[in-house]
Amino acid sequence: MRRKSVGHLIGHIAYIALYGILIISTIFLYNSADLAKLLYAGWISLAFGIIFLLWSSKSRKKGHVEDTSKEALVESGLYAFVRHPEFLGHMLIIFALIIISQHWISLVVGAVLIVLLCLAMIEEEKRNLKKFGRAYRDYMERVPRINLIAGIIKQVRSKRKRSKI
Repeated sequence: MRRKSVGHLIGHIAYIALYGILIISTIFLYNSADLAKLLYAGWISLAFGIIFLLWSSKSRKKGHVEDTSKEALVESGLYAFVRHPEFLGHMLIIFALIIISQHWISLVVGAVLIVLLCLAMIEEEKRNLKKFGRAYRDYMERVPRINLIAGIIKQVRSKRKRSKI
């Protein structure tokens, strides 16, 4: 096994272990600060995170069906608004678990997970640039990494420009 793939595997194992710790700490430390409004915001964020994960998976599958190529660059569905909707979904879930538990342990573990996700996004973009070349670079210029609001604004502006032509 190559050294890089071993490191990648270790990173995945660490991420899964930390995610498990965050989930368990959220269960045991549920609403520890007793802030009901914050708790509701956490549950709403959790729902949005799950929706993003499901929607991005559906978008990716549909994009691969539309382009029969196994290595297709998916730019439709949620991928038209953000380049990494699955990472965004996981970040929303992590944020939600921190808010739901309202405990410093969850905050620390969640912060580490967010950093790991950011590093994984950067690595994925490097791989995608090698795999798709100029097409991915153009996609990077059109679509923000995980900023959904900026992605929606860019899509609206792009559609307005095309309709004026």
